[in-house]
Amino acid sequence: MNNLLQIREKINRANRLYEAKLLATKNGEVIPYRRSVFEERIRHAQKEIRLKESKN
Repeated sequence: MNNLLQIREKINRANRLYEAKLLATKNGEVIPYRRSVFEERIRHAQKEIRLKESKN
């Protein structure tokens, strides 16, 4: 693989992580990005969706 392509991929990956850090919020406050927080929010959202579907 070309070194330039590898550098671009690293830059893009760093930019995505930076954006994810900005989007990681808790009660409207920006908090440091932690994978566990993200995974917990996913589980919570999936649980809410299941509850809504079971009511219908």
